[in-house]
Amino acid sequence: MFDGGDITVNDTKKIIDTLINNISELSEVQSIGISGSRISLPEAGQGDIDIFIYCDMIPFPEIRQAIINKLDNLIQESKINVFEGGHWGTGDYMLVDGVDTWLMYFTVHETLTEVESILDGKYPDKLDNYYYPTGRCSMFENINILYDKSNFLGDLKKRLSEYPDKLRKILIRYHLGKLDDTEDLQRAVSRKDVPFYHFALDIAIDHFLQALFAVNRTYFPSRKRTLDYIEKFSIKPERCSEKLLEVIRSGSFPEGIGKSFAVWSSLVDDLKKLSNS
Repeated sequence: MFDGGDITVNDTKKIIDTLINNISELSEVQSIGISGSRISLPEAGQGDIDIFIYCDMIPFPEIRQAIINKLDNLIQESKINVFEGGHWGTGDYMLVDGVDTWLMYFTVHETLTEVESILDGKYPDKLDNYYYPTGRCSMFENINILYDKSNFLGDLKKRLSEYPDKLRKILIRYHLGKLDDTEDLQRAVSRKDVPFYHFALDIAIDHFLQALFAVNRTYFPSRKRTLDYIEKFSIKPERCSEKLLEVIRSGSFPEGIGKSFAVWSSLVDDLKKLSNS
């Protein structure tokens, strides 16, 4: 980590490293991690910087504000308690060299409880506005550890390195079961109703992908970069990515809906066969 010295605006990494050093000095803080690379941080307009902070107890707002204030004019703006509780913990915001930077505080106890519930299969589907519980496991599996006083994040990464058989079976059964309900898709096909078809198809694709990821013992992160993941999977329907794109393409006009549904049905059948084997 950066340990001091002259810092200027437009030196994002040094600003972030100084921030991490300051946060790590808080007695409540056990571990700090960042999603994405700690070396190649995004520039303005390329994405956010997400910093995850795990504590015995979440520091009071005035303490967190004091940490940010130490950066003085190196940041453009900041706000404390932008959100509090829920899936993303207690969140503070900073603008660093034009990059939205989020400091998300969680307690170690609540985090461990949540992860164990996810691995136990208690949350087989997305929640509140497309939050995927398995995405939290994916994040931990790939998180870059910046500070780990008691090896909390290190132990958690090790815990998640082996995809649980119990979770795999629960997710496959749940999502393939949802794919059996094709009533809305068939109704949209018979009516050649493109908007309704895509509504039903989006729900179906969501279940298909979550089942496919479970078959391949991979925590489903989100709908981002789906095709990149599929290309790396060893267990998948033949020409899986190509067929998925064809399903979407053909379903975008009335005359193609029938073909789209036929390709879709074959994809689902293939995935069911693979899951059984």
